[in-house]
Amino acid sequence: MIKYTISLLQNSHIYKVLLQFTPKEAQSIVKLPAWIPGSYMIREFSKNIISINACQKGKNIECEQTDKNSWQIKGYKPNFGIEIEYEVYALDFGIRTSYLDNKRGYFNATSLCLYLVGYEQSEHIIQFNNLPRTWNIATGLNIKDNKYLATNYDELIDSPFELGEFMCLSFTVKDVAHQIVLSGTIAENFNSKRLIKDVTKICETQIDMFGGIVPFAHYTFLLYLGGEIYTGLEHRNSTALMAPYHSVPTYHMDKINDDYLKLLALISHEYFHLWNVKRIKPQIFNPYDLQKENYTNLLWWFEGITSYYDDLILYRSGLTDKNRYLQIILDNINSVYKYAGVTKQSLVNSSLTAWVKYYRQDENSPNSIASYYVKGALVGLCLDLHIRSQTKGEKSLDDVLLGLYDKWLNDGRGINETEISELIKQYTGCNLSYEILAYTATTAELPLIKLFKSYGLELTKSAGNYTDSGRILEESDKLPKSNKLSLGIKAIKENLGYKVGNVYDKTAAADAGIAAGDLLIAIDNIKITDLDKQLELYTVNCKPCITLFRQEQLINIQVNLKANLTDIYHLKIIDEKQLANWL
Repeated sequence: MIKYTISLLQNSHIYKVLLQFTPKEAQSIVKLPAWIPGSYMIREFSKNIISINACQKGKNIECEQTDKNSWQIKGYKPNFGIEIEYEVYALDFGIRTSYLDNKRGYFNATSLCLYLVGYEQSEHIIQFNNLPRTWNIATGLNIKDNKYLATNYDELIDSPFELGEFMCLSFTVKDVAHQIVLSGTIAENFNSKRLIKDVTKICETQIDMFGGIVPFAHYTFLLYLGGEIYTGLEHRNSTALMAPYHSVPTYHMDKINDDYLKLLALISHEYFHLWNVKRIKPQIFNPYDLQKENYTNLLWWFEGITSYYDDLILYRSGLTDKNRYLQIILDNINSVYKYAGVTKQSLVNSSLTAWVKYYRQDENSPNSIASYYVKGALVGLCLDLHIRSQTKGEKSLDDVLLGLYDKWLNDGRGINETEISELIKQYTGCNLSYEILAYTATTAELPLIKLFKSYGLELTKSAGNYTDSGRILEESDKLPKSNKLSLGIKAIKENLGYKVGNVYDKTAAADAGIAAGDLLIAIDNIKITDLDKQLELYTVNCKPCITLFRQEQLINIQVNLKANLTDIYHLKIIDEKQLANWL
């Protein structure tokens, strides 16, 4: 048995951990993981350990750090208890590490709980020493006698903890207990019944898709409301989520607005991971190596296919209508094909290099990478339509996922890097090996126009700019025209001018040498207050002078303005009967 007693030094943002174990060997090694499964980046959690010491029967013993994540314990008698006491600084506001202040605590065990090498399969127990009287605890672990029990270290690190004063909403889905734990900023007019009702629909639809077999005894959504981003991390019977406080439903909400729809899509995505990545997973993840990168070419499947289904589940469960769902697909198409990165990186390479590229994006990322999430979702859509067409509607991508889940139930083996095509053929009878190779190992454009046509949809494109969006067109509508001038940048409004976030390839800004980080302050000696409106005063091939700050220097750069810098896709429903074969 491995036991952790955790004390809270709230004002110092420190967790004090007492690790207790009884080794059989004369020397022991304890380690902290370098990354957290589901988030493919080396995070070096050990950097937050402030102090560490070991003792046996009240006497100090040797505790020597041997590398960035490891400590060697020696100079003790085997078969007698050892205590390691250490402090961890925790002020990372997110869902992947640890956080503590006088209002709230949160942690993943990967960033807090050292593991004893060779004893990873032992039972691991967590208890708390000085929790504030009004605080509660939420986690996916089972509790007995105020102790939180994990059958092994893998279960421990797959069970995040939320500590503090929070709202807990309990409900059942298919006779299985679920709860939503809300912390952060909760609006007074929050409609909890609406959230429970809608989340229940999502869960029921997904469980039904996987044959009604529920791979868990209870499930916990940990939802922190605050900040400006939507993000989540999947776990075996829980998920950690963050979303803006205004994303939850309110009593005066009539229809589902865009913010709430994003929250529901996030919930749908992480819940779908219960099957696709937490059970069905790459062989390389079985088991995880917590000390280094675990490379796979298949993140396009495990994140991309999940991203295809997260929105489709909202449509199937009645939480969004057909046109709104098609608009989501259209937005995905444009977010992929607007930028040059899709022509430079394949999905296989995007999956493989996630550790250094996708999870470490910089100002040039739109020009150099492809998202295995969003383009992966489009590949999922293509595969689904191929299967439906070749089997005349008898099979779909659903059958592949159900078959993979049955396979996991039978062998728990995971999927090797080259067998996706073979498994699709096994479960549907469709040979899509050529398509999968072309869609994932090359940068060839996906055949969305051709595939959509078979389902009564017309996908067309018109010239536009990076700020333009695609539209769902009525049958009589003509393609939108755009003559809007653009520098070809992502512009972020500042108190003085606009900061350049990204410079897109082959644009006016790129040609002129404007760089990410520049602060644009004037056009032709006139202060920039509204960049878009001021650009409207010019015509194509005008060459205004942009005044900017680059670090401390004031620079004047002449730009040759351009319009129609990229293709924008639009979608039109041509035949509702054909579309009904898919939606």
